[in-house]
Amino acid sequence: MTNKQRVHAALEGKPVDRCPVTVSYNQLYFQDHVAEITGGPWWEAHRWYASSVERHMSVYRQLLQAVPFDLLQPCHSPSGNPDDVEFVERADGPYRHEKRAGTWTRLEQHASGFAFDYHANETRHVFSREDIDRRLPAPGPDRAPGPDECPYLRLVVREFGRDHFILTGGVIGTLYSCGHHVGQTNLFTMLLDEPDLVEALCERITACNIAEIRRLAAFGGDAIYIDDATATSDMISPALYERFSLPYMKAMVDEIHRLKHKAILIYFGGVMDRVEMIAATGADALNMECSMKGFVNDLGEAARRIGDRMTLYTNIDPVTVLQDGTDADLEVEIRRQVAAGRAARGLVISTASPITPSTPLARVQKFLELGRKMGARG
Repeated sequence: MTNKQRVHAALEGKPVDRCPVTVSYNQLYFQDHVAEITGGPWWEAHRWYASSVERHMSVYRQLLQAVPFDLLQPCHSPSGNPDDVEFVERADGPYRHEKRAGTWTRLEQHASGFAFDYHANETRHVFSREDIDRRLPAPGPDRAPGPDECPYLRLVVREFGRDHFILTGGVIGTLYSCGHHVGQTNLFTMLLDEPDLVEALCERITACNIAEIRRLAAFGGDAIYIDDATATSDMISPALYERFSLPYMKAMVDEIHRLKHKAILIYFGGVMDRVEMIAATGADALNMECSMKGFVNDLGEAARRIGDRMTLYTNIDPVTVLQDGTDADLEVEIRRQVAAGRAARGLVISTASPITPSTPLARVQKFLELGRKMGARG
């Protein structure tokens, strides 16, 4: 089977020669490990994301040769005009130079090891429906992407799309997205104190997400994901999930399917008290976090309760098992999860969360090797 045939079959519950093997958000793995794989400086991700499409693709081929995931999640666009950007090592560190503007920005190496970092918004900007209209205007008529839009993505689809399964991109679910406008901490009191305003914001976010889903589908590829961050048992009750997430997830999944793409749901948090509702979205696959932070996500139990309604990703712990465990630990856990997940419609062998910056290349290669071995038919 080709990579593309294998993943489609796994998502549809059809026979496969082996389970597909991937990791959550493998584009994040590449950006955090591109320096390790290519031998470049620690700031190589910055240069890679700002390079010409030809150089970007040359590096991408090198990355895939070293770590050939079965589901590809390409980057979209260069960071700025490649002809206008250069990276220069000075005595006090590396800088990004915007030649036309004449600006020099010193690159910072994060203590976490991640190539890029961000902080959740905690400022409230939306207090009324008028504020929603101001900050998040209703999407206009659909438009086809321009010929120069998302050049990295276009080339990956063109070069690899015939035989490889490609996640063209994705959107963030309503709850986490609300935090961008009202503050992440404020949001959880607003669910109780101002539910109508939050609902109006969720409706607008969904409309904007559907517009983005249509744009992503226009580039080709095979699937679009929805990351339903914070809509989990460690954050909200099942009743709040049913009101502020579920109907919007269904609408987005329906649109992805209308566009002939697969819909993959990502949940970083506890899901066992709402796994049936997640299955009711009609999505093709569920990628859930491993047990941590006080909740238990039991793959075998999820597989039994979901049955033939969804394909499951395994939720192998990326820290305890992949980063810190032995090869024997990794093999035992993959074998256990493959056996537990067989009750689901199909199975994709995966880590539960993105791979950490501290996980060496050899461990990821071993994971792919063992996953393909343990996930063979029978």
